[in-house]
Amino acid sequence: MPPVLLDLSDVAAGYGGRIAIQDASLRLEGGQLLGLIGPNGAGKSTLLRAVAGLIPALAGSVAIDGHPILSERERALSALGYAVDPAELPAALTGRQYLEMVASVRRCQATDWPEPELDHVLGFRAWLDTPLAQCSLGTRAKLSIAAALLGAPALLVLDESLNGLDPVSSWRLRQILQRMVATGRHAAILSTHQIEMLGSLCTDLVYVEDGRIAYRWNRLDLETAGPGGIEAMVMTAVTGTAATIG
Repeated sequence: MPPVLLDLSDVAAGYGGRIAIQDASLRLEGGQLLGLIGPNGAGKSTLLRAVAGLIPALAGSVAIDGHPILSERERALSALGYAVDPAELPAALTGRQYLEMVASVRRCQATDWPEPELDHVLGFRAWLDTPLAQCSLGTRAKLSIAAALLGAPALLVLDESLNGLDPVSSWRLRQILQRMVATGRHAAILSTHQIEMLGSLCTDLVYVEDGRIAYRWNRLDLETAGPGGIEAMVMTAVTGTAATIG
């Protein structure tokens, strides 16, 4: 049986007393790549920040690779690779210094990626010694993703991380994610508004609306939707009317 790498049970989370996501339950095993979609303000980022331990769950429980965040925080987060918002990267550090800082926490080398020479593959090598404040959004996004991949963690969480990437880098990253997940030792969550790319990438899909998980589709649903059919499937469920493409 594949390992259970994420177990969310009835999680609620929010900010300043306001609940942004509630009753969220998810279970991801090795080999699963979950697409997380929904409108702006639906609670997707809040949910992922609760998964990453950046905000406390107000209710429910979160466990990563069998370790509850509440009681085994260090062990749980050691199994997690979370790509932070590029705007939240430490502006005064260079890309190399940031990778070295993350690597020291992960107890690995600053180039210990699941595939070699990721700095060359994603095209940020030339910017490694530039202060992050002077890097473009796309370069900061690549560095954030590269940091999340250090040590090849069991669970990867990318919150709209592909949005700032150029087409080639986005394609290469998707290939890396698919190869990691295919081993059965990793799982990933990818939050995005780009529904059209999810069919060839994700094994599962969740739609968040008004602070709740409103719709779910599994591997069979996505496979039977057919080429180009996933967007129509999602829009039909969300709008309540048959959707056509073209």
